[in-house]
Amino acid sequence: MRMVKAIVSMALAAGLVAGTATAAELQSSYGCVGLAGEGDLQVIEGSDGFFFTVSDDIAMQSVADPALVKNIAALSAELKSHGTVLVYAPVPSRSQALSDKVPQSAWIYGYDEKINAEIYQEAIERLKSAGVVAIDLLTPLRADAGEKPSFQQVDPLWTTEGAKRAAETIAAQIVAMPEARKANLMTFTTTAGEDYTRRSDLREAIQPHCSETLPPVSETRYETEGEEAFAADRPFNIFGAEAPAPVVLVGSRFSAEGQSHFDGFLKQSSLMNVDNRSGTDGNPFTALANYLGSGDFQSNPPLFLVWEVPPASRLASYGPDPWATLSARINGDCGAEACGTEEKE
Repeated sequence: MRMVKAIVSMALAAGLVAGTATAAELQSSYGCVGLAGEGDLQVIEGSDGFFFTVSDDIAMQSVADPALVKNIAALSAELKSHGTVLVYAPVPSRSQALSDKVPQSAWIYGYDEKINAEIYQEAIERLKSAGVVAIDLLTPLRADAGEKPSFQQVDPLWTTEGAKRAAETIAAQIVAMPEARKANLMTFTTTAGEDYTRRSDLREAIQPHCSETLPPVSETRYETEGEEAFAADRPFNIFGAEAPAPVVLVGSRFSAEGQSHFDGFLKQSSLMNVDNRSGTDGNPFTALANYLGSGDFQSNPPLFLVWEVPPASRLASYGPDPWATLSARINGDCGAEACGTEEKE
């Protein structure tokens, strides 16, 4: 624990380091200069066309200090009293999942590959010890990346392959739990469509500093369609097609608006319908708080609530207020604005 604190402190202190053109920049494969010391845009170039932001990718941050573990465990227990299992799924940073692509120059910011991975794994173990269903996404996102990496080269988000690996890991945990016996089963068919290229704020910010064209941010379109599967021992089957989705997904831009088809892969792997309530708000609590205050949760709490938390969320930095809000909404207290006034469109 002392080692982790020391490293985190060192990483924060190293963030003060300013730089001109470094040796790494002079050897850039894309002719990039001025990235390491460009104000808010502090980026370093790794191998094979991967670029890392210092603040979110390289800076080593604890994702579950003791106080945060206590808050997440309390949230989990409160949801469980309403019949819902919280599935906490923190997305690792790109430097944790792509450690083989991080340049040696990252040490100047306090980066250490081994300790960076330990920070994540230690957090998962703390959460599990506190009774939280916490999903280790680092292991699958690092495995078998090869020619199909889990994250984009010049964008913060994961690829469709990364989203699929994460969804399969989460689904495996869900279906292994006894609560899954209550869920309606469905059969899903997922088909791949055309590849497409999307815009990226990060790529557009970096490109003017580079003489060569940066790798595109490309993905494959997927479509997942499902239908009910008969299972007489599933008690929710009496509702047929009107049964509420047994899995609700609340998350960030990693999940919102069908990003990388994460919700579709979660359906396919769990054989359960998934109601995606994720949002693109930069506040990691917003989507969860909105859903807990909705009429859907108040009248029909789901069996499983998957909370996808993006890298560098810094949940502890928000203080106690968001946790108090979540607790109040779980128990039907939404303040001046009554709970249940907003339904999913």
